[in-house]
Amino acid sequence: MRRPVKADLMPWFARALSSSYQHALQRSMHKARARRRGESDLVRVFVNPRDPFGLPLLQALVQLQERFRVRFRLHTVWRLDDKMFPEPVLWGSWAQQDATRIAQLYNFTPPDRPTPLSETELKSATAQLLHAEQANDGLNTAARILADLWSSNSQSEPGPAPTDLHDQALFENEKMLRRLGHYQGSMIWYLGEWFWGVDRLDHLERSLTDQGLNRDASDAITYTRTWADLTSTATRLPDAHPAAETTLEVFFSIRSPYSYLGLERAIQLADAWNTPLQLRPVLPMVMRGQSVPDAKKWYIFHDTKREADKLGIPYGFVADPLGPGVERCYALFEYARSLGRETEYMRTYARAVNAEGIRSETDAGLKVIVERAGLEWQKAETLLNDQSWREWAEVNRKAMYDCGLWGVPSFRYGTLSCWGQDRLWIIEEAIKKKVETSSTQGVCDPTNNAKVTQGQRGN
Repeated sequence: MRRPVKADLMPWFARALSSSYQHALQRSMHKARARRRGESDLVRVFVNPRDPFGLPLLQALVQLQERFRVRFRLHTVWRLDDKMFPEPVLWGSWAQQDATRIAQLYNFTPPDRPTPLSETELKSATAQLLHAEQANDGLNTAARILADLWSSNSQSEPGPAPTDLHDQALFENEKMLRRLGHYQGSMIWYLGEWFWGVDRLDHLERSLTDQGLNRDASDAITYTRTWADLTSTATRLPDAHPAAETTLEVFFSIRSPYSYLGLERAIQLADAWNTPLQLRPVLPMVMRGQSVPDAKKWYIFHDTKREADKLGIPYGFVADPLGPGVERCYALFEYARSLGRETEYMRTYARAVNAEGIRSETDAGLKVIVERAGLEWQKAETLLNDQSWREWAEVNRKAMYDCGLWGVPSFRYGTLSCWGQDRLWIIEEAIKKKVETSSTQGVCDPTNNAKVTQGQRGN
């Protein structure tokens, strides 16, 4: 009998690590440790003045402090590890735009500064943040510092110059950040879990509620606007409406777990609004020569599981398709598209490798995927060595970069583009705006409930 090899065991290992039992065990250990230290109400907040997401995050935490009996402890960090940010110029431009969208969504002061931050301003703000760490009202002070730094009409006077003590404090904060398992600012750590920016505060709210830290009896979750209302009003649409004339393009990697969630939600969105969907696969970052360090991989794995559970999407029984699995997947994409089944094929493939532990690099595993997607294995098997897909994958990558984006999943709807499965609300808002505009002009009757089929959408 053949002994199991590492590749056989990895899906089961991933399944165990992402299980509810494992999560409960880890949470219990951290709770016990926090109780011993008197830190059950302590939430650590890591901010980097160069990261615009820190501004809306701090404003949100000021609000949470009014609802929960918590101590937010501020930790200022400085480094932006090149390995974690492979496209720093693109990241800087995207981050400010995206952080502004989030701030406006929650009616916060946006980081709308039109000119680049100078090193003098950044160092001064860093020194002020380090002072704020020691203040009783540090959270509010830090929010004001970042609001002034990122303001479009900043008139701040230079603050204290950095000293050796500041450098040592930054070193200790960054050391703690790495020891606890992360690599960037705008992060929150509580009872062993990480929460990024405003987008993950709903998970923090649930955790604080579970600990009985509410100031009142309400268990309402506030920070849900990026996901809770997706497609909630779409069923009132007619078959044809102006918004359906624009295609929703999905740039994704079959290896990316966030792409898996994004694909599931993009299909849902397109179906709900009768919008054409175009899938544009790209190679994973690692296969494009970009590094994904372990700390980043583990955070993505655990965060995807948490998001998937929230969205009701199965995830965790992962058979990583990196390498041969990706290549074989893409080699059959044109075959699936020739039959109008590319969406079903990619969804089936993504579910298989993210939630069912099917090893797509093997013929046995791939055969299951192919036949489930309504394709013929005998035909598919003859196409596995076709390398022509590399040309269109590169075309898709360049198109994604033309949007000012470099990571997946990314989406484009007309001239509008965004990155992340939790940014599909931006696309939906654009669809709603088109529909509302056309309705006021008498273009369509929104009381018609008819739907179009997948074939009519061009998938």
